[in-house]
Amino acid sequence: MSHADSRRSISVTLDRIQPLLAEAAAAGVDIAALLRSLDLDPRLVSGASGGEISLGDYYRIQNRLAILFGDETLHMSARQLLPGSTDFVLQHAGECKTLLEVMQVIARSYNLLHGGEYNRVELKNTSVAYIIDDRTFPYMAALSSDDRYFSIECILIFLHCMLMTVAPDAAAQIVKSVHVRRPKGREQHGQLAYWSAPVKFGANTYRLEFDKTAATMAIAAPAPESLTANAVYQRIVDAVANARGERGAYLAAKSLVRDALTRGIVEQKAVAAQMGVSVATLRRRLDEENTSFRDLRREVLNDTAKRLLRSERSIADVSEALGFSEFRSFNRAFKDWNGLTPKAYLRQSARRGP
Repeated sequence: MSHADSRRSISVTLDRIQPLLAEAAAAGVDIAALLRSLDLDPRLVSGASGGEISLGDYYRIQNRLAILFGDETLHMSARQLLPGSTDFVLQHAGECKTLLEVMQVIARSYNLLHGGEYNRVELKNTSVAYIIDDRTFPYMAALSSDDRYFSIECILIFLHCMLMTVAPDAAAQIVKSVHVRRPKGREQHGQLAYWSAPVKFGANTYRLEFDKTAATMAIAAPAPESLTANAVYQRIVDAVANARGERGAYLAAKSLVRDALTRGIVEQKAVAAQMGVSVATLRRRLDEENTSFRDLRREVLNDTAKRLLRSERSIADVSEALGFSEFRSFNRAFKDWNGLTPKAYLRQSARRGP
């Protein structure tokens, strides 16, 4: 599949993000600050800035909220996936020799994580199909049928970009068709414009069909630092930007760095490698954006520390979660950032109330 063939409007309506933002706000997340950190208009929370949002921006919001919720399904499933689940799957998939093997590892891994046979890979004479059967999947009860269609259609895109993260040359050009359960006659949905391959409606299961010859050819081993959920989200954003004719529109270095830091990638070298640039290039780009890796790291660590403290984690647990070698180091750092100790911050938060 090629995303550079034509310009396509890959957007979703703002009401797709409103439930996520409302849930985040109820959990104490500063939505305006979250959107600003993504270089997005804070008015999205009220829908005042327009009726649609780019699918790339939708995934960027989703990436951050998956960490804040502590659930990579974003509360779509009654059985949550802890942050790091996708990284775990990708690390195993990175050991595969063909795209077919990658699909098989991903299917088995997610079946184990979700506790059911919802994913499988099917071989035919000329094609390989990755199949998702969600008919018995333990959705949260509040999800409507349209919410379920939308969720799995977005998961197909995430799956495709997982495959491109592990095997970019093999996965990018060989999607033959896409099958979705959404009934025929309800085709006008911006997320489906992601696909340049034919989309078939009213199927019993969700399917991505690939060319069998290309799927069974040997693939090059990917760089280990590229095998992260954050890298998958970044690939989605790039693919959507290319399809919309907006190459470079989403490549603000500070936003990509915040994404990586939020995902727990805290070393500058590792963040630069995931972005596909040298440390020197990353420093230069951040300098052009009037910031630095150190400043962004402090900002994200401080936000994470406050969130974990408010969630009633012990100060020692928060210190360990943020990678501090000892409690006193965290205590000093937090006081430098905020002008008061973690204990004083908790007392102040308690006085202010929810």
